[in-house]
Amino acid sequence: MNLKTMKALLLTITVCLLTTTMLFSQKKEYIVVTGKVKFPPDAEHQAKFPFKLTGPGVDQTITLNADGSYRVEVPSNPARLYDLNVFAWDRVSFWANEDDLKIDFRGQDTAKVKIKNPPFVYIESNGKDNQLINLLNWETYQNYQNVIAIGKRQYMSSVSKDTAMHRSLTDLMMQQYDNMGTRAKLYANTFRNEPQVIYALRYLSAKRDKDFILEIVNPLLKKYPWLTQAQEAKDNIEVALAAAKKTEFGAKFLDFKQGDPKGEQLGVYEALKGKKYLLVDFWASWCGPCRGENPFIKKVYEKYKNAGFEVLGVSLDHKKEAWLKAIKEDELPWPQISDVKGWKNEAAIYYNITAIPMNFLIDKDGKIVAKNLRGEELEKKIAELLK
Repeated sequence: MNLKTMKALLLTITVCLLTTTMLFSQKKEYIVVTGKVKFPPDAEHQAKFPFKLTGPGVDQTITLNADGSYRVEVPSNPARLYDLNVFAWDRVSFWANEDDLKIDFRGQDTAKVKIKNPPFVYIESNGKDNQLINLLNWETYQNYQNVIAIGKRQYMSSVSKDTAMHRSLTDLMMQQYDNMGTRAKLYANTFRNEPQVIYALRYLSAKRDKDFILEIVNPLLKKYPWLTQAQEAKDNIEVALAAAKKTEFGAKFLDFKQGDPKGEQLGVYEALKGKKYLLVDFWASWCGPCRGENPFIKKVYEKYKNAGFEVLGVSLDHKKEAWLKAIKEDELPWPQISDVKGWKNEAAIYYNITAIPMNFLIDKDGKIVAKNLRGEELEKKIAELLK
């Protein structure tokens, strides 16, 4: 082989290597997510609560095939966190980067007795893009099973008027929430150098855990300046602090209006009119701890309703039928309102309510005098104020 031929061969090899490197290093513009919904709801439900893909710059409705399968292309350059909301029955977040994904869902709950207990949804792939999300989702699922079990016992102790047991179960319930926050911090520390860590930050309190969140987010923004969702996590701290000011003792409560069971608009100050104190109680039919608190609230209501005490229930249900059924089952005699938007309830968003039950006690002038009163604490506070 002469020198000229050898140079030509080396040039050809070099070009091939460069081309191969460019092909393998090129970032994918889209990933493909496929899967199946085992029990799709009827057409009317699908029209009201469609299968949605949402994320930065994306709000897309997904149509199922006849066999319940689906396929959707998701933008992945740059990588982002997206959400799939499956007809308001299932929901999962996933990280779109390099791996194509397979995500199957149960769909409609076919059990005779339905409770808000979505199954664990596993994100299948050949890579590790969604490892953190799968791990945290499993922790959340296990934690929620404990919460449901405790909530059922809370309700039973309320009905049997076993205050000591109810108090113990309430403490155990709060431990479950605290433990989940502790676990989320552990995973956030473990994956702190990966952009997917922003998912773990969703489990933390923007107000209570602000220093920890900033320790994670600030280096992330330097390393991944394109990661707008990290900036959003930082911005949420300001939102939470602003919401906290709205609920300080002495702050004037918002006079919002929503529909009552008959569809008529009812406002906070309308319910407060002629009363000395109003408990604005955020709850939902699917919330076990909320239902467990109802007998205690009812006890206080019956005892002090003629002394100037009133209750206004604000439901975070997204299904009116479930809301009305819970009111009837729990025999709640006080006024109830809801915009039937679930966690997107406008009042809940305004006050940055991320967990229920949650309540605010306001005086005749609409000023907040107490909040998050549970069990015997509510009766003690009302007795103290109305003595």
